[in-house]
Amino acid sequence: MKKLNNIAFLHGLLLVAGGFVLLMGLTMETAQAPDMMESPALSATPPPAVGAAEQGARVVSGCEIIQTMAFSRCGHSVTRRVYAPETLIGADFAGTQAYYDLWQIESFSPERVEMRRELGLFCPIHTVAGVNEAGEVVLSRNMYGDGMAVVKETGVALDSLPDGTQAELLLGRGFDSVSDAEAWLREH
Repeated sequence: MKKLNNIAFLHGLLLVAGGFVLLMGLTMETAQAPDMMESPALSATPPPAVGAAEQGARVVSGCEIIQTMAFSRCGHSVTRRVYAPETLIGADFAGTQAYYDLWQIESFSPERVEMRRELGLFCPIHTVAGVNEAGEVVLSRNMYGDGMAVVKETGVALDSLPDGTQAELLLGRGFDSVSDAEAWLREH
């Protein structure tokens, strides 16, 4: 049993380290929470920022891809700047949109593509108190940009908490740190 705990600990440590490496390329910005989330897949035409001249343009080597993830649960956004992958070189607007099908392209030129994705999550700077499949309270963090990873199990059963607290935890409650989340749990 102790060996399994050590393996689980090492697995968790590797996940946290991998998430940290991923987040090293991200920058934080404050943004307004969107009133309504629109799925980029529903938009068949380019957004107004893509002019007629750019529609026939094709991605060139060294093209900068600027991706902004907007997190509606906290109102923050994260912007990542990367170069276009080799498989995207030569793609036009439609090919680029198909490659990044979960994103809304806001600006398109051969040298620079700006895109945005709205996510109903907390951003990577927050610790989130929530509930796992076993009905226990866990603390999670957005390690991947579009998904949460458990960083700490609390050992607290959801059904041992008051109804109002249970309702908050089922939705996920954001905190600035693990210690803030733990303090809140002790009070409830």
